[in-house]
Amino acid sequence: MAGCLSTAAARPGKATVEWLASSATVEPGKPMQTAIRMVIDDGWHTYWINPGEAGMPTTVEWKLPPGWQTGGLVFPEPARFLTSGLAGFGYEGTVLFPVTLTPPADFTGKARLTAVVSWLACGESGCVPGEAEIHLDLAAGAASPTAEVAAISAAYQKLPRPAGNALRLTVAESGKNLLLSITMEPMEPGAAPDPGGREAFPATPEVAEPRAVIRFSKTGNTWTSEVPKSGYAAGPARRLTLVLAGGEAHGPLELTWSAP
Repeated sequence: MAGCLSTAAARPGKATVEWLASSATVEPGKPMQTAIRMVIDDGWHTYWINPGEAGMPTTVEWKLPPGWQTGGLVFPEPARFLTSGLAGFGYEGTVLFPVTLTPPADFTGKARLTAVVSWLACGESGCVPGEAEIHLDLAAGAASPTAEVAAISAAYQKLPRPAGNALRLTVAESGKNLLLSITMEPMEPGAAPDPGGREAFPATPEVAEPRAVIRFSKTGNTWTSEVPKSGYAAGPARRLTLVLAGGEAHGPLELTWSAP
């Protein structure tokens, strides 16, 4: 792909990564869409921002030229899996992690950007760490779409987005359980996303028990779910972010609650 150079990880990491760009050239001062694509070996998985009972989220150390900015690695909705009796959240097969880049307003010429990606891959036979240094070479200029632009755009469209004012999450505690409630603000039918039928993944670690499948049942304008607290919870819950997976009309949603 013109303008881009990616370096694959060693095979002991059970995955390879490459840095994709939507354009081989970038306009000074304007954000552009890129993504880190990870291809995971069959029978193995890597981890979400909340890995569950074990594991380690994928991380990136950025090495950017002066003045360049990144929105960081953004995680798409995960899948649930059980490995050696441990519940986890993460990814199998191929996954794209969107990364938004912004060059300085005075950018000219060419620039090389570097990312050191670290991950943990696990399967029934155990876990192995992986690490790869990958690069992106970009030149200043008007946008020049690459062959990866459609895949990157699709990855952005599938990211969890804030539910906004349409849905409000609240959390209460009852003994060793969490009482979760989602309240919908009154509006036209179909205008607000429906939490029903979706699995909710706890993005905040060590709050909800990873083994518990979180689904909501509806009464009036409120959906409720009762789940065990995480055995690693340190005191009362103070904050919880949930990602509601799926949903063709509205896509995955993100709801956040904080204690008063």
